[in-house]
Amino acid sequence: MITVLPAAADDRTRVLDLLRAGLARDAGDDGAGLEKLLWGDPDDHGLAILAERDGELVGAAFGSVAERDGALRAYVKVVAVADGHRRSGIGRLLLSALEDAARARGATDLQAGGSAPAYWWPGVDTADHEATAFFLACGYEPPGDSVATNLDVDLVAHRDLITEPPPPKVPMRRLTPEEWPAFEAWMMQTWGETWAAEAGGALRRRPVSCFVTVEDGVYLGFAAYDTNRAGWFGPMGSSPTARGRGVGSALLRACLSDYLAAGRTTCEIAWVGPVDFYARTVGAELGRTFVALRKPLTGIPASA
Repeated sequence: MITVLPAAADDRTRVLDLLRAGLARDAGDDGAGLEKLLWGDPDDHGLAILAERDGELVGAAFGSVAERDGALRAYVKVVAVADGHRRSGIGRLLLSALEDAARARGATDLQAGGSAPAYWWPGVDTADHEATAFFLACGYEPPGDSVATNLDVDLVAHRDLITEPPPPKVPMRRLTPEEWPAFEAWMMQTWGETWAAEAGGALRRRPVSCFVTVEDGVYLGFAAYDTNRAGWFGPMGSSPTARGRGVGSALLRACLSDYLAAGRTTCEIAWVGPVDFYARTVGAELGRTFVALRKPLTGIPASA
């Protein structure tokens, strides 16, 4: 007998244990990141569903709701079923309950992944055929052009590129917690609310995982890493007035140099735009691709 129930704050430990064991590849390695993803925003607690069998936790599904393009959209942050309990309908039960919770919050559709600024995947990994088949079977479809690309960097092989010194006239330093209000205001004005919130995740890391360039009291650029999950770089941006001065290259190298200093051998650059820039600057290569899969929630009966 499977019981589906809302998650509570005191479920954190057993949920994190389930995810560490059940998520594929390195997705469960960053416990602190997962905890922030799932419990960092109190407004998201309505989209937190557990599945129990005889009192044992056998599955969990978490999501969020945000306004996008004038409509409320819900996002699946994570769905996981414990090993030994898969292929028994638990995943479908969890996803159906998450859909009901999102519909009750007024969401018009539900998307798998891509819940920026707090996300674990940009979408469904196209190489994960089991996850893709699961969402397709549950009525999720790609909404047109919806592919996101991640890049991989071999930090050891490209050490010389990564540790190249910055141009002498690029005033770069690590962001400090004390300057966050001023930096956040600049981020909001220049890059928008989503990137500002995502960059804010750098403040919980030690040391702060964000570098900035500041000239005459004016921010020219920023680059952050580990904002959501350890080992992932981004976001990064430089002001149009500063482009051509090597600001972006210097900021990127500073972040990846931190990875080297911490003993990491690889990193993943998330949700990439300018592929050529990363390939040229730090030897990045094409890695995983993700597709957004969505399901409309309007006009569908609850638990359909």
